[in-house]
Amino acid sequence: MYFELSITIRRPPLEVFTFLRDKDKHPRGVLLLEKVTPGEPGVGTLYREVVQMMPFVREEILSVITRFDPDEYLDENFEGAGFKGHLAYQFLQEDDRTRLIQRETMFARGLLKVFEPLIKRMFCRHLQERLEAIKAILESA
Repeated sequence: MYFELSITIRRPPLEVFTFLRDKDKHPRGVLLLEKVTPGEPGVGTLYREVVQMMPFVREEILSVITRFDPDEYLDENFEGAGFKGHLAYQFLQEDDRTRLIQRETMFARGLLKVFEPLIKRMFCRHLQERLEAIKAILESA
């Protein structure tokens, strides 16, 4: 499954980058989000998340930063029991705003492969709502 979304945020690229870099300080819609690797975030930093996938299904997701170019790119690979993938953020300066582009590739495993069409529809809506929430948080700061 491939997703590409974008949103314009009235903040400079470095501010948007920093917010997403420090995701453990701004957990949104997850049960747990922690930075496992000590020190400042960078390539190799590991995060652990626990998310509620369905009413009685929790999923642990491990992600690692694979590209770290302040105010330009932030990429990570992630993996859970039923899927793995790659998430890439690109930050483009547009006057006093940032065009945030999110590209995500996700591969379902096992039984989840059967539900890919449904997962894709639900996940795409979730990703757009998440970008809008990030915009609202950053613009209200």
